[in-house]
Amino acid sequence: MIEGKSSRDFANIKSFILTRPEEFQDLLSLLVEASVHYLREQIKRGAEVLQIFDSWAGILDERQFRQWVIKPTEEIVRRLHETYPHVPVIGFPRQAGPLYVDYVQETGVDAVSLDQTVQVSWAAREIQPLCVAQGNLDPHLLVAGGGAMRDSLGDILSALGGAPFIFNLGHGVLPATPPEHVAELAALIRSRVTIDNLFSEGGE
Repeated sequence: MIEGKSSRDFANIKSFILTRPEEFQDLLSLLVEASVHYLREQIKRGAEVLQIFDSWAGILDERQFRQWVIKPTEEIVRRLHETYPHVPVIGFPRQAGPLYVDYVQETGVDAVSLDQTVQVSWAAREIQPLCVAQGNLDPHLLVAGGGAMRDSLGDILSALGGAPFIFNLGHGVLPATPPEHVAELAALIRSRVTIDNLFSEGGE
């Protein structure tokens, strides 16, 4: 809304929040109201889980992150849970780094989506005791396919598959992604989950 197009450095919005913070707060308040209304309507029409994307979160320092990401997300989640406590909300503060922990603890989200820069061993230790983790295969690995994709998938499932977990990419599917790689990935996940479930139930 402020950049006017996709951005790599978010220069316009950085300048805006630093020089016109009151106006940015007004805009963010409007977005919170619109988001709550929109997500409630999604639930009324059958949505069983919701996800809030904050793709710009990683450009903010800690103070800005708390004001412009955690605070509005907490309000959205709280208002949704007041009306629909049974509908889980997933948050995605992309590239939040260690602040993922504060985000989970302070927003009330039921799950958090992790970008591909997050170490899965760290996520297993710091995130999964707090909430469901979602993620986090590098989308470029899905484009490439092959052994690198399979190895990374194995690392993710091994680290995070022992606790509540949703497999996903660390961000969106890239336009160059071959559909056959998506099909292979889905088949690998299904086979891995089936095998793990058999062993966990005492099968051989």
